[in-house]
Amino acid sequence: MSYRAVLTLLLSAFGVFSLPADSPADGDTHPTPSGKVQPEGELLERARAANGDIYSTLKSFVCREEIERYKGDLRGSKTRFIDHVSTNLSFENGVEHYNDIRQNTSSRHSLSDIAGAWSEGEFGTLLQQTDKLLEIQPVTFVSFDTFAGIPTAVYRFEVSEKQSPWDLEVGSQHYQIPFTTDVWISVASGEILKIARKSLSIPAETRISEIDWSVSLASVSLGGKTWLLPTVADYSVSYSDSKRREWNQMSFSNYRHYGSESSIRFDGLD
Repeated sequence: MSYRAVLTLLLSAFGVFSLPADSPADGDTHPTPSGKVQPEGELLERARAANGDIYSTLKSFVCREEIERYKGDLRGSKTRFIDHVSTNLSFENGVEHYNDIRQNTSSRHSLSDIAGAWSEGEFGTLLQQTDKLLEIQPVTFVSFDTFAGIPTAVYRFEVSEKQSPWDLEVGSQHYQIPFTTDVWISVASGEILKIARKSLSIPAETRISEIDWSVSLASVSLGGKTWLLPTVADYSVSYSDSKRREWNQMSFSNYRHYGSESSIRFDGLD
């Protein structure tokens, strides 16, 4: 029997979370890879500020998103390219806007016109949600790591089904799904370099066993200035009953910055 799943990721209301007794206190410290001690609470506060800046900055950019879609078995021994989707992308009023959408050489009115697994939200919604959740969720230090050669601290938080802002659409049915998020934070700057979500508790009727969704950020230079912006993203859906997987590899390029600067000068009067 053929099966078609359309999956979208949208922003919804957030609840209030209580701090469990075993959560690390703001004063707790961990040794960094360089041997220095980094207060956990201080680094998280810097990360919250940095992510807020990133989210605000995105409102001033447009870019081109390229999506390559694949499918194969769970073992990874058989992989088949499905298609190539491209679109112009902007982030306005807290949501992504897609236009000039093309599936291979065919024009599409919206991403929802495309069959199979697809997602929305990699550019700004995931950052916006993470910004909110870092403020209200109990956060656990996981480990130190490196990302793109940069020393990072990895933090994790869990979100329940009831409080989840992740909306899964399969056919005409919608599900709020619980998930775990890992966040890679630069030890030096507090900037968030990668966000990765995973959900394993998905309703059985969807026939989906696992969803993984991540976005990575890097420095982008434009007009003599540098911004931290999304560069690549991945979205993967696994189906345990059929032992197959569909995944999308996304890239963001051709950034354009828009805005205006003005100044008013009052000359002295005689």
